[in-house]
Amino acid sequence: MLRYATCACLVAWIPALSVSGCDRPAPEPRPAEPQTVGVTIRDSAGIEIVENHAPVWSDGDFWTVDPEPEIVLGGLWNVFRVVPLSDGRVVMLTPDEDTKVLVFEPSGRLSASFGRTGQGPGEFNYPLHLQVLQGDTIVVWDRMFGPVSYFDPSGKLLRERRIDFGALVAATRTGDQRPGESVHWPLPDGSFLIDAVPSDWQPPAEPGQIYRRPSGYVRIDSAYSAHSFGWWDGRERVSSGRENLPSHVPFPAQAMTVAGGDPPSVYVTNGDRYEVHQFSVSGVLRRILRRTVDPIAFTDDEYEEWKETVQAWNPHRDWSQWERVMGEQSRRYHPAIRNFWVDSEGLLWINDRLNRQLGTTEWSIFGAQGRWLGTVSLPGAGIYWVGEDFILGGQVDFDTGLQTVERYRLDRRGRP
Repeated sequence: MLRYATCACLVAWIPALSVSGCDRPAPEPRPAEPQTVGVTIRDSAGIEIVENHAPVWSDGDFWTVDPEPEIVLGGLWNVFRVVPLSDGRVVMLTPDEDTKVLVFEPSGRLSASFGRTGQGPGEFNYPLHLQVLQGDTIVVWDRMFGPVSYFDPSGKLLRERRIDFGALVAATRTGDQRPGESVHWPLPDGSFLIDAVPSDWQPPAEPGQIYRRPSGYVRIDSAYSAHSFGWWDGRERVSSGRENLPSHVPFPAQAMTVAGGDPPSVYVTNGDRYEVHQFSVSGVLRRILRRTVDPIAFTDDEYEEWKETVQAWNPHRDWSQWERVMGEQSRRYHPAIRNFWVDSEGLLWINDRLNRQLGTTEWSIFGAQGRWLGTVSLPGAGIYWVGEDFILGGQVDFDTGLQTVERYRLDRRGRP
């Protein structure tokens, strides 16, 4: 879990290896997915169910990620999103800082910073999403359905787009639901996903109950038509009733969604088991992909580290009663899916586990047809971007709150 601090941004680039395009061989074509006995595929009322029991390629034959970064950007605060430009420059979104958008040259030099806090053109309240469109147009989406701003890489404001909140509400509000507060995930065509919130739902009145609020996902297209992806189970929480109980659950399962690919798909999971639903952007369920996994128990050390961090944020809560509640709960496992991502090639990356001792994360990659291709281990706590031949990842120093953004070479060629 990242800790953030509010401070001026101090930047230092450390080139570890040359990233010139002339220094690396052209990638070989990826092999076609071979047919193996490690999968069961069946049809259920026109929906394809893909049950993965083993990967297409073993660890020794699958893609590799260089253990050392090509470039390290250090001394950063509050980095939220990172996206590359076509020429190797990197754009970062830092919503807690006075300047929200930072652009760095491949050498590490800060070449542009823009997007101050404010209500004027090109200014933001608290931007949540960052995109780079064709032609290196930088798009920043503000919270609370605020303006969507389009910049060139120098920071020149090209145009602004206003979301028609009245049309959005008219498209999504019913007797059972209302729209959430912000855009959840933007798509390259300008459409976007939002959360849908049940209108009359309330958490359990009895304190100490673990619950998951229903969470809906809806896509809003350019005509403000709504395309629903159904209802899912939100983040696990503890009901407090009238007590002073903390609401936190250790390593909670939660519904998540991500979109990507060409043509794009929308992926949704409840996170508690290894199952992802793949939809068309119009809301048609095409495929359900699953993977056979054993649950991963969290250790006592992981639990104590998590509790220490959360208690530091909530010192005035009744932790003794919370301990009794947690002692009655049987789940001592990490959620099956921690996070997921769609890379630039349209493949789905699922974060299976975090190895805190080694400082690595394990990701399983799935093809467009739901087949489990293989698994890779990545340095750092997570990823910001996965391109054709590189990964932008991140590290955080929990003692200082400082972050780094690191670029690692990704070799997709495999070895037969």
